[in-house]
Amino acid sequence: MTVILLNGCQPQQEDRIYERISPYSFQDTILNLDIAISEYNYRIIHRSHIGQAVRDRGDNDFPLSTITSFCNITYAKEMMLINPVLINDMPCNIAVRQTSDQKVIVSTKFMDESVTDAEQSAFAKKINTNLRGIIGATIE
Repeated sequence: MTVILLNGCQPQQEDRIYERISPYSFQDTILNLDIAISEYNYRIIHRSHIGQAVRDRGDNDFPLSTITSFCNITYAKEMMLINPVLINDMPCNIAVRQTSDQKVIVSTKFMDESVTDAEQSAFAKKINTNLRGIIGATIE
């Protein structure tokens, strides 16, 4: 019996998760994130306190985690004009979470830059630059 593994022939999926460690407490990191989002001309539209919700259900030691959703309407319009399907990438989200050893991680998922449409790729690069900058400003 011959077994052939074709993993090497499969297209490699780009890892689009970008994360950095914050030197600040969980709460201070959230406050820094709010300022950074504002400085990049986005508006916070929703915040999900996942970790606190789990704690409220009785798991008092569960690590804190919060997802902040934000948007810039001008960018959203531009994105929709380029490709309406990209609405699925909106709003932008940044997660702040604690690890079991109390580190605070700030992360996001980048837009896919490796598309064939040049305008869409350039737009994704612009948004990803903003997301990288927001995280950088949050942890500086």
